[in-house]
Amino acid sequence: MEFAVLGPLRAHGPDGPVHLSAKQRAVLATLLMHPRVVVSTERLIAAVWDDPPRSAVANVQTYLSQLRHALRGTSLRLRTESSGYACELPPDQLDLLAFEEAVRRARRAREAGERQAAERAYGEAVALWQGSPAEDARLGGVMAARIAELEEQLVLARSEWIDVRLELGRDDLVAELRTVVAAHPLRERSWAQLMLALHRSGRRSEALDAFREARALLADELGIEPGPELAELHAALLAGDPALSVRPGAPAFLGPSCQLPADTSDFVGREAELEVLLTAARARRERGSPPIVVVSGLPGVGKTTLTVHAAHRLRADYPDGQVFLRLGRDAAGPRRPADLLSELLRSLGVDGTLIPEHLEERARLLRQRLADLAVLIVLDDAQDETQVRPLLPGTARCCVLVTSRSRLPVLEGATRLPLDLPGEDDARLLLERIAGGARLGAAPDAELDILRACGMLPLAIRVAGARLAIRPAWPIREFAGRLADRRLDELVVGGLDVRGTFGGSYAALPEPARRAFRLIGLADLGSIAEWSAAALLGRTGLEADAALETLVAAGMLDSREIDEAGQPRYRLHDLLRVYAEERALAEDSPEERRAALGRHVLECLRRIRAATSDLPIPTAPPYLLEKPEPLPEGAGIGWLTAERRTLVHSVSAAVELGLVAEAAELAHHLSAYLNLEGFLDDVERTQRAVIAAARDERTALRAELLLAGVPLSRGAFGAAGDHFSWLYDGFQRIGDRHGAAYALINRAACHHGAGLMDEALDDAQRAIGLLEELGDTGGLDYAWTWPIWIHMELGRHAEARRLCQDRLAGAGDDRRVRGDLLRALGTACYLSGEAAEAVRYYRESLLISEVIGHRVAAGKVLRRLGEALGALGRFDEAVDALDGARSLFRESGDGLGEALATYALGEVRLRQGRAAEALALLAGAYERLGPDGPPVWRARVLRELGRAHAGVGERERAEAVWREALRLFEHGPEAVQVSAYLADSA
Repeated sequence: MEFAVLGPLRAHGPDGPVHLSAKQRAVLATLLMHPRVVVSTERLIAAVWDDPPRSAVANVQTYLSQLRHALRGTSLRLRTESSGYACELPPDQLDLLAFEEAVRRARRAREAGERQAAERAYGEAVALWQGSPAEDARLGGVMAARIAELEEQLVLARSEWIDVRLELGRDDLVAELRTVVAAHPLRERSWAQLMLALHRSGRRSEALDAFREARALLADELGIEPGPELAELHAALLAGDPALSVRPGAPAFLGPSCQLPADTSDFVGREAELEVLLTAARARRERGSPPIVVVSGLPGVGKTTLTVHAAHRLRADYPDGQVFLRLGRDAAGPRRPADLLSELLRSLGVDGTLIPEHLEERARLLRQRLADLAVLIVLDDAQDETQVRPLLPGTARCCVLVTSRSRLPVLEGATRLPLDLPGEDDARLLLERIAGGARLGAAPDAELDILRACGMLPLAIRVAGARLAIRPAWPIREFAGRLADRRLDELVVGGLDVRGTFGGSYAALPEPARRAFRLIGLADLGSIAEWSAAALLGRTGLEADAALETLVAAGMLDSREIDEAGQPRYRLHDLLRVYAEERALAEDSPEERRAALGRHVLECLRRIRAATSDLPIPTAPPYLLEKPEPLPEGAGIGWLTAERRTLVHSVSAAVELGLVAEAAELAHHLSAYLNLEGFLDDVERTQRAVIAAARDERTALRAELLLAGVPLSRGAFGAAGDHFSWLYDGFQRIGDRHGAAYALINRAACHHGAGLMDEALDDAQRAIGLLEELGDTGGLDYAWTWPIWIHMELGRHAEARRLCQDRLAGAGDDRRVRGDLLRALGTACYLSGEAAEAVRYYRESLLISEVIGHRVAAGKVLRRLGEALGALGRFDEAVDALDGARSLFRESGDGLGEALATYALGEVRLRQGRAAEALALLAGAYERLGPDGPPVWRARVLRELGRAHAGVGERERAEAVWREALRLFEHGPEAVQVSAYLADSA
């Protein structure tokens, strides 16, 4: 329906709500309250202004012109007459016209004796009213009479609707009638209806009390006695007149009509979910049992809103009535199915004295009442399947929609519709519909901050929007800042309270699940696996799993994700995490909270020792450990990938708990994985946390060793080398020879990257001497790689090959060391001109890398393998290997590795005679290296880039590139080679 005036003024165009100024709204409201009637210009002016300006006529004409433009694309047509203006639109596009048509249908049906049809039509008419006519439009006093006239039409229609329902024998009208008489205490007809409804509900004494109350009101307010209708009804009640009871021959089914809550006018999005729900609810013809749809999700996600919206859409499909029943909880716990059945049977017209005592008999009577009728039943906030089963009809013509935090997995035959959070666009539209789109559109960043602070949770967005709507002048940015700081304290307005909604769900949990909820929120891990929950709780995995399952079933925890280690992951919504932390601070003592977080830190440490035992060692002195406890099958790199955020967070948690030694060891072991996978920002974050908390210089300096490795990994060899020199001096000063050895070997790596091979070899040999004295075999394995690669850079391929073979003989079963040495041996063979032999060693190294899950090592081997295969003329295999290397380097964020693999691919294309392709690849590799890349590699790329330029006939460009390469090489065999290229070109 495009237009509504029976409540807040609404206008919907093809693109959604039409936003109008206050005066435009007043003009439109006046016309809509007089549809298809000419409204004089004078009346329009009086409707807009109590004290009109001199320009009122011109202003009204302007507003009408603006309305025509704003409402373009709608069904409304504004017609100009000689005496004024009129609006024309179809009856189904204005709620006032639809109301009048529904009342006419109801009266015709009633006159024809079709009370069921009359009851439905009256219900449709009354449901169209959402408040006072045009209640949000600022209208002049002249409109008061028209508003009163329309409201009188509603009162009359409601009174006639109640008469029809009384004629049908309905006895569930008492609450509604009490509201009516409270609103219109001097209407004797309403008091008579209330007395009759009370009598038919078996509450004769209350009916007599109602007469006495009405009589007193009439006497006090008007000084009169009740009229004949009330007096006669009172006399009949006193006499016990049987004619007041439901007449004989009344139909067996006393229909419930529409008991649905009002639909939400600002409902947005959920198109896909709504389609699933409606399709499932209309599938009764294809099945022999009633359709059952379970809409589930976390508290506040919009389950009831969606379900009620869908239920209104389904009214025509279930014309015999629509029942709404809140299951939920009361002070004693979940509402009992027997009590719910009693309420449901009464709503279906069953006399309370005829409702059986036992649950099974009540359920049987419900099925009898609903047999062969098309009734829609909405069961809101179901706790579990045992609450729902007795309330289900037995025949396929009915339909049941259930909302629950749980998916109700063992409710037979149900279609399950889990609700996720809405997308950002729908969340934004919801907020704008409530708070005003123009206002929020002026501060889009603040609007997004509000949505993020609400966690995209519809209930929170609704509360935030209402807060803004209440205070139109409140700066959006100010509210966004308060919401970010105070979260749940700000998310309360009127009867809506996000914390209160969460609290009801939390209270329904058993204590083990409540404790798990609190500690998960306290830990603030984002997502967790079962082992984390077990550590926090100090319980077995099975006990933790049971608590997690309870939380998932209650909609308090999400579990739709399997991580890289094959573990289910559990995630708290951000606002639920805030609430959980609040409950932990309120219910758990500081000692209990510290113990839980401490257990988790220690479990992280225990597990990371085992998970990193097969990784390249951190470039700092090792921790002396007993053989680490093995992790479950497959929990190596995959487990570290899945738990990276948890492990990084555990370092900060350990520091906050004062567990500095544990934090340092955690960060040490974690750096092996983080460096391997290129998470260098995490290395910086964790090591800086340890340095800031360190209580002694040795701990701080050893953390600095790992921190200095970050610029080394990024190719900033000069800065890293200076850092390691400073660290070497520091270790020397405090007498830490082990730390000094690692400072030397890391400085050797920096010299190597910078092309300072003599200095690199000197540092490496000094480090090796220290490590041999200290007996650090792992450190020696790492340190010896540098003399091997340095000898290769210096053209001493035979020496490099001998060192590789010697180290392989002593490597034993250490697969990581063997893989690295085989790659180095392959490179030595390749540089010696033995490409086929190199391929054999590379493939063996690649197999080891793949088995132990070293993706970065695999990328390095694939680069070398592609290089060797290209030299053998096996170009397709070479390209496959190099594409694989580039992909691995890209995934791990290794820019240098990707650049070198691209360089190798350019070399292959040169070998194939495809100089133009090679030129593009090599130019990309050079750009990727950047001006701070390793000089020797920049020179090599330039050398091949010159060959590519020469291959496409760009001789001058080739010579310029070669001259730059020669400057970078300075001396050595590769410089000689570039000089030869220049000489040949000349």
